[in-house]
Amino acid sequence: MSLYDAKFFSSRLLGQNRFFTTAGAVLDIEVKGDNQTLAALYVNELERLLAALPIKDYQIKSLVYGGGINIAVKYPYDLLMVACEILDWVWEDIVDLTDREIPVNFARSVKRFKKIIKENQKVILRKIYAKAQTLKLNFFIYKDLLVLGSGKQQFRAPLNQITKLGDIPWKKIANIPTVLITGTNGKTTTTRLTEFICRKAGLFSGYCSTDWVMINGKSFGEGDLSGPTGHQMVLMHPQLDVAVLEVARGGLVKRGLLPNYVAAATVTNIAYDHIGQNGIETLMDLAEAKGVVYSALADDGIAIVNLDDEYIPQLKITTSKAYLSTKKNAAELTCYLLADNFIVYLEDSLITIATANEVFTLNDIRKIPLTVDGLARYNYENVLHAVALTFALGIEPRAIQRGLRLFGGDAKSNFGRWNHYHSTRHGQLVVDIAHNPAGLTSVLNLAQDYRRLHGLTGKFGLMYGVTADRRETLPEIAKIIADDNIDFVVIKEFQESLRGSELGEMPQQVYDALIAAGYPDAKIKIIPNELEAVQYVLSQAQPADFWMLCTHDLLTDVSRLLRDTVSAEKKAAE
Repeated sequence: MSLYDAKFFSSRLLGQNRFFTTAGAVLDIEVKGDNQTLAALYVNELERLLAALPIKDYQIKSLVYGGGINIAVKYPYDLLMVACEILDWVWEDIVDLTDREIPVNFARSVKRFKKIIKENQKVILRKIYAKAQTLKLNFFIYKDLLVLGSGKQQFRAPLNQITKLGDIPWKKIANIPTVLITGTNGKTTTTRLTEFICRKAGLFSGYCSTDWVMINGKSFGEGDLSGPTGHQMVLMHPQLDVAVLEVARGGLVKRGLLPNYVAAATVTNIAYDHIGQNGIETLMDLAEAKGVVYSALADDGIAIVNLDDEYIPQLKITTSKAYLSTKKNAAELTCYLLADNFIVYLEDSLITIATANEVFTLNDIRKIPLTVDGLARYNYENVLHAVALTFALGIEPRAIQRGLRLFGGDAKSNFGRWNHYHSTRHGQLVVDIAHNPAGLTSVLNLAQDYRRLHGLTGKFGLMYGVTADRRETLPEIAKIIADDNIDFVVIKEFQESLRGSELGEMPQQVYDALIAAGYPDAKIKIIPNELEAVQYVLSQAQPADFWMLCTHDLLTDVSRLLRDTVSAEKKAAE
């Protein structure tokens, strides 16, 4: 292919990242060909240019994979946008050289970037960043504000008011306790439960997730805020005692980690998702990318390690580690227990925390609302992650136990995750997310178990869709649906998250995959808009039916429709 057709995008790396422990910039190129040779050519030209510029404190790293190339450069914080421009410029030179045989005008490039560096460098900002690193304080820029530390212990001031290091009260600044949560599935539920336990323990707490930012139970913004923007919003709140931050893969690999020096971090699990993107070709690659959260731990921070996962225990972690397992018993876990850590496990279904000196018995995991009478076994892991994180924060076991008991399995506590609406006219309607094969398998297994437990004999329907960046999972998704005795499928579309696809493209591909898997055409209907799809479901569903409604773009609207439907039925029956 012509390199002119290759998509490329540069971005700043704001903190810990896959390449460096400090800030930098990365260029992501989507290209297929002799990528090793192309990367070597690019790195050679980039090195030649950087060596001729006045900034000598830089480092280059490359990642070559089947679908593209990542080139990263470590550069001074005040010049990160310049670093992005350099990465783009060199790529365009390589494209011209390769596709059109136009020689690189090296003298022009050097002259251009010497001028840009001179115009953009802010040496005082560079010095502040360096001192913040030495003191191990969080550092970021929000609009025209410098922010150091976090929460109630932060310092912030307009950048133009800081002219020397002595303008900053360094001894009064600190980081509040912060936890990072990433993984393939369960991130949002774990984040919400962890923050809830903190709040019920009396801490002024906040969290960000793929849905919103919440500060002490109140919304401070909606949208996918599981990256640097959401992290900033939480960490900057001046009353905050503790921050609980969901970390999504996209932000992690493209922007790095804004918060560092955190108290605890966990990777919930690793399953097939986004393979083939951003240099991630295997599940171990995915584990290592998500495992960057462990690199952001403070010296006394604790890495929570899920022993039930095949890949997470293989990660190289240099800090203290605590362990959890839903499968191993106390005897099997004893070898992991040290003088300065703890383990979390299930003993006859009782959530248990053990240190070298004490054992704390908490709730029966089958009796807390989040596990739906013990049927939602995928939430067992999420519960243990939240227990481990809050215990690492120093919260007393009794307070953790209370939080687990009070966190509801409903829309108020865990919006968009197994939100169950019982309609007298339309049967059982459950809203969930299930965005990948592992997630879909989990919620369908729970649905089938729920139907058996409650003797539901009506039709089992599913509303589902797949995003363009997960199209490679379509054969597996279709097989799961075809093998699970689903009676009817309504295919919806991620109309607000097309991710490179055209309108109508992905629903058709889902349909084609289902037909290829042997699912009957007569049992499929395509209704791209989520709200319209649910309205169709309500027009068809009968009192004995069960519908799993996997909802994303219009979650708030769909939830309101179902809530109003059930409410209207109750009023009519009065």
